[in-house]
Amino acid sequence: MMRGLCYSAVSYAPLFIERVAVVIGDTMLALRSTAELASIAQKVTLIAPTHGELSSSMGQRVLEAKNVEVLEGFRVEAVLGDEYARKLVIAKGDDKREIEADAFFVELELEPQSEIVAHLVERDELDRIVVDCANRTSDEGIFAAGDVTNVVAEQVLIAVGEGAKATLTAHEYLLQLPK
Repeated sequence: MMRGLCYSAVSYAPLFIERVAVVIGDTMLALRSTAELASIAQKVTLIAPTHGELSSSMGQRVLEAKNVEVLEGFRVEAVLGDEYARKLVIAKGDDKREIEADAFFVELELEPQSEIVAHLVERDELDRIVVDCANRTSDEGIFAAGDVTNVVAEQVLIAVGEGAKATLTAHEYLLQLPK
């Protein structure tokens, strides 16, 4: 991790201006990362295990970018290198390839660990806890924040801010309870 294998193009893309990058994923997160990298990198290869979101407007933008190659249906089998990730081994059926790049961005959807409250609060189709703008869940007195929720951006600073907001909302809730 952080030796050629990255988990946030939003955070690390500026380090790869005029470089070669690979993005792994087929969701909107991967497409956003590919589009962002395409605006600064020499070349970007998107390894999309499925068609995923490629039909979306963001997907069309990625498909039309002159410096982006999309390898649909390929899966990563191995990361090769020394103390730094240098190559990926990818495969689609019998077609096996090695891809070299300066950085590999793993942009897969997070798997929220929300099972502990599954019987208490509403969750969306991705098992994220549904919250409103004040971090309230569907059950009164339960608040949630961070990547386990349906808040759009998966960034530490946003999670910290959401946590502070949830804390303030919970405090206000407690102040209103009868003594």
